[in-house]
Amino acid sequence: MISLFGKGSKKKSSKKKPKKATKKKTVKKKPVKKKAVKKVKKKAVKKTAKKIVKKSTKKKASKKTTKKTVNKTTRKKAVKKKEEPLRMDEKKAYDKLKTGKIPTAPYMFIKKEKDIKAAMKKAGVPCVMKVAGTSIMHKTEKNGIYMNIDSEERALEAFNKLMKIKGADQVVVQKQLEGLELIVGTKKSDEFGYVVSAGIGGIYVEILKDVTFRIAPLSKNDAEEMIKELKGYEILKGIRGKKAINMEKLHDLLVKISKFAINNKYKEMDINPLICNEDGCWATDIRIIE
Repeated sequence: MISLFGKGSKKKSSKKKPKKATKKKTVKKKPVKKKAVKKVKKKAVKKTAKKIVKKSTKKKASKKTTKKTVNKTTRKKAVKKKEEPLRMDEKKAYDKLKTGKIPTAPYMFIKKEKDIKAAMKKAGVPCVMKVAGTSIMHKTEKNGIYMNIDSEERALEAFNKLMKIKGADQVVVQKQLEGLELIVGTKKSDEFGYVVSAGIGGIYVEILKDVTFRIAPLSKNDAEEMIKELKGYEILKGIRGKKAINMEKLHDLLVKISKFAINNKYKEMDINPLICNEDGCWATDIRIIE
């Protein structure tokens, strides 16, 4: 055992040489290790490549999802734009009714304070001042109506308040009429063509739901039957000392409205309220969808 590590004879040393060679051979097995390293490197490269691919796929997926969300939002916006009804400017709507010989309460649209005096003179006193804008559907909900305006001072105060309402384009100054409030309108139907409606109107129209319908064009008999079918017909005839409304004028107006809708091919039209008394009927608020 000592001879293995000490200075021995040449023979012994010669015998020991192959052992050293074997040791060297084991040392020379470095290329195998290189292969292993190469394999490890390849595995590492594959892993990194997989990570890169995953990241790229994630990015692509995220891009696709963002594209999808963008497409969805744009589609939704497009659908909304399509669904949003194209409401006619209120001043234009009033002017259009004149072409159909449909009576309206005396009115004037204004955008500036300096026009208040002229508007009050044209409409008459007392007058009503109302906000006007294509995006404003229910004026009462926006506090967009001021009644019993009998002085320029009150008119100026009302005008400034109305023009501050969101969506306000202008203000309509209108003669304040007394009478019963009705609602009349027309709507285009794919099945029946144009349908005319009439009912008890005002702010409670959606609650009362006292409405009758006929297919346009109407005859005077059709209009008369429509009004008689209303639950509130007795109110129109006059109760508790109140005078009856002018039924003849109401029937004529319904016939005119039915022809007006067909001739102009409007999708929808509402007159609410239509003020009726013993002298006649007048449109005081108009909505037309083209």
